[in-house]
Amino acid sequence: MKFLFIIIFSNILLAQCDYSIGDINEDQNLDIIDVLEMVNFILFEDAYNELYDLNSNNIVDIVDIIVLVNRILSDAPFYSNILSVDYNFENLHIMWESSQDQNGFINYNLYYSNILSDEDDLIYTTYDIADTSIIIGNFDLKEQNFFKIGTVDFMGCEVFGDQFLYDLPYFHYDVDSLGNVISNSFNLDDFDSAENCQGCHSSHYEEWSSSMHAYTAHSPLFFSYKEETVNNHPDVGDKFCTQCHNPIAYLANVSLSDYPTVEEFQNSNLPAVIKEGISCDVCHTVTGISQTVYTSDSGAASALYKLYPGENIKFGPIDNPEPNNYHESFYLPTYQVSEQCLPCHDLVVRDVEAEITFTEWNRIPGFSMFGGVSCQSCHMPEKEDGTHDHNFIGVDLDLSIPHLENPLFSKVSDMLESSVSMNFEVWGQYLPNVISPLDTLYIPIAIESLTAHSIPSGTSFNREAWIELTISDNDGGILYSSGLLDNNTTNLNYNDPNLLLFKSYLLDENSDTTNSVIDSHGIINNSLPAYSQRFKIYDFIVPDIANGPLIITARMLFRPFTPEFIINHNEEFLDNLPVFEMFSIESEVGIE
Repeated sequence: MKFLFIIIFSNILLAQCDYSIGDINEDQNLDIIDVLEMVNFILFEDAYNELYDLNSNNIVDIVDIIVLVNRILSDAPFYSNILSVDYNFENLHIMWESSQDQNGFINYNLYYSNILSDEDDLIYTTYDIADTSIIIGNFDLKEQNFFKIGTVDFMGCEVFGDQFLYDLPYFHYDVDSLGNVISNSFNLDDFDSAENCQGCHSSHYEEWSSSMHAYTAHSPLFFSYKEETVNNHPDVGDKFCTQCHNPIAYLANVSLSDYPTVEEFQNSNLPAVIKEGISCDVCHTVTGISQTVYTSDSGAASALYKLYPGENIKFGPIDNPEPNNYHESFYLPTYQVSEQCLPCHDLVVRDVEAEITFTEWNRIPGFSMFGGVSCQSCHMPEKEDGTHDHNFIGVDLDLSIPHLENPLFSKVSDMLESSVSMNFEVWGQYLPNVISPLDTLYIPIAIESLTAHSIPSGTSFNREAWIELTISDNDGGILYSSGLLDNNTTNLNYNDPNLLLFKSYLLDENSDTTNSVIDSHGIINNSLPAYSQRFKIYDFIVPDIANGPLIITARMLFRPFTPEFIINHNEEFLDNLPVFEMFSIESEVGIE
């Protein structure tokens, strides 16, 4: 009786568990209630029940009670934690702690899940308590992987150790307070030139060669902008720009500040892989998801890349890639998700969301969780042969040539034309069929974004999207206009109170507008958010001399740079500045 009272007052519980024996009241706990139930069974029941037979001798007696009491008073749960995971893209080696449950141990279970599937898969079981490591061959990991050990005891209870997160191998580097890479575990020679890829991937190479990824190393606009940044911020300006516009130069700590013009840069003795800008290996050596670039008050670069160059392995989105004689190929499904576009396409400076295309996408409810439209779906569409377009179509063009001669112009135009829709209706208000002279004509316009990020996005402070509205009479004369340009190079009338303009404005430390990202201390963002609507009702008094019908035309227009930005950096490109028509609608209103 004294022994029983000790148990009652201590009332020690094992961790909740799905026991196969011993948990008499099936509450997933071992406690005094189970002891009392077992005592009652022994005293008052004649039948045998394996639920009570803890020592498996086909008899339920005092020994089983002692086993149960000892289990309750033990130091359980006897879980084991993963100690290490090593992976060389072929063999997986895992080690874990040995269980301390010498008397109750039955087996270890090793479970695996990854970034794309949170369902635990059982990949190994052993019944030897001393067997605490395993090498598994030909095991394909993903970018982020999770392992845990389940330890099962003789009562059927499985307890789990801590989940072990394992990222695929990547080369690490350290960055000092000025954004300079001061130590790394790779060499510049580890990166292959795009020229090496041309032989087998000729179509991809040709597409990339005309892309803005390649053009960043040939763009006079970029070098002018970089030079301005370096002059104003000599300690940090170069790396602030190259961390995204020339990642290999940034990672290899190669300064481009000695090359103020694109001609000097391209005529230098720098390695080809640096003079190629954002080349093949910048993307196809990525083994892990990066993150938004957060820049401190100093403007020092801080971009994190998870790359694995120099090991003769190229990573990509093709499942079961065909072997070749040049390099190993490794499938990573995250090459098909928007996170692959980090860190470059998400920049926050002093908590100012300066260029946040990824964040705009990620804020769409459920998009990242439930597989919404990815960046690649629009900007790297699948071609007829099943491969993906490597033009990386955006909204920028090489302005050193007339835009109608640019090989990407039609693709950019097609993409923009699918980005929005418009109609003459706001909250049930429509254009009238007829109107009388001197009456007020109300023109309701609804604009709907069909795009998974803001319009404009990226450097939205240098871009403009707007509504051009014209009202013409039957003679072709324009009676009213808003947002109408004389030509592609003229400024909008920013004083027009009816101008519906989509763009952002960076603010410097004095709250003045600036185009310098590194100097941003605030932002006014009037972009059209992803999948949102904007409504505008124009009013116009019909003149008594108007010759009907009135022709109302509304167009949504876009240009990738403001004329002011081009004039400040490369005025010779001004005549090549395009204005794209994204959408247009037209209707007639008769005059009574």
